[in-house]
Amino acid sequence: MKKTNTRFLPVFAMLSLSICALPMATFAQDAEQPTEKTEKVLDAVIVKGVQNDRAMEAFNAGDYVTAEVEFLDNAMCALRRERNTIASFETAQTNATRAEVFADAVSGDSGANSRGAGAGQGQNTPTGIASTSGVAARNIETELDRTCEKRGRQLYFAGLSQIQLGKTDEALRSFEKATIASKVQYDAHYKIGLIKLLNGDRKSAASELKDIERILKRCKKCEARQEIVDRRDHLSKAIKGEIKLH
Repeated sequence: MKKTNTRFLPVFAMLSLSICALPMATFAQDAEQPTEKTEKVLDAVIVKGVQNDRAMEAFNAGDYVTAEVEFLDNAMCALRRERNTIASFETAQTNATRAEVFADAVSGDSGANSRGAGAGQGQNTPTGIASTSGVAARNIETELDRTCEKRGRQLYFAGLSQIQLGKTDEALRSFEKATIASKVQYDAHYKIGLIKLLNGDRKSAASELKDIERILKRCKKCEARQEIVDRRDHLSKAIKGEIKLH
């Protein structure tokens, strides 16, 4: 990726003014749950009643320095939780496999019934049953005013905060990570497309447009449909040169 230079000055100016940012339907990118309809706003960020922690409090207050740090910490916390969950289930599957192997070995040894029974008594996991108690224990991560879920959303908001701070390169990376963590982050794709286009990379911007179109096909009658259409159309016109980005 090209390094930030003076050409990114209009990037920050444009994205700050048309952040398109977040009517409530934007949160459907992660939750995909019904939300209230609000008037579409393209030049302001509207956030209501979805996430209430230090990160969102700082964001709503315009303290983007704190918001950036807090959202990135939220994303890291969510990643740790995801990894712990995966590790717990993998351990459970391993325990189940071992239990089944042990049961097969005992049943196949006709002269070792009593010995096998005694060995089985020392196992905490019943034969054929995977212990999942570690899943709940490892996922109880209570940090004060910390949101440890929806990693894509946390990275997306970190990117919005970085845009407000003029940190275009960092914002681009955050948006890209958000689209990897969540397959329905249409607005992150839109922001990436704008940044790429303003950096002279029309081909990459067109790729982001295709991603938005794929999300729109999945959306069907979802609450965010009109927002997705608006972003698709705007990015499409910008790529064709029908709209001047400044």
